[in-house]
Amino acid sequence: MSDSSTSFKVNLVAADRPVWSGEATYAVIPAQSGGMGILINHEPILTVVAKGEVRVKPTQGDDVYFEVNDGFAAFDSNKLTIAVEQCTKGEAK
Repeated sequence: MSDSSTSFKVNLVAADRPVWSGEATYAVIPAQSGGMGILINHEPILTVVAKGEVRVKPTQGDDVYFEVNDGFAAFDSNKLTIAVEQCTKGEAK
C-alpha cells in the first residue's frame, strides 16, 4: 500500500482501452502549451494533451513511458486522469 501523503492516483486511458492505473509520485504530460509536471497536491487543472510522451513514476518500480496522441488531462483532489485518442508503450530513456 502506498503512502497517500506522498503519492496520487493516475489513470491513463486510450479511446479503445484502459492503459495504466496506479499510484505515482510524479507525472509529466505533453500539454499543448508545453511539458507539464504534476506532483502531489498540484492545483486543479484541465488541459489539452498534445502528441508526445507521458512519463509516470510509480510509487514502486521504474518510470513508465507512453507515446500519446490528442486528448486531455485533468488533476483534482490528488487524482490525475489522462484520456487520449491513441497510446502506445514507450521506451525508457
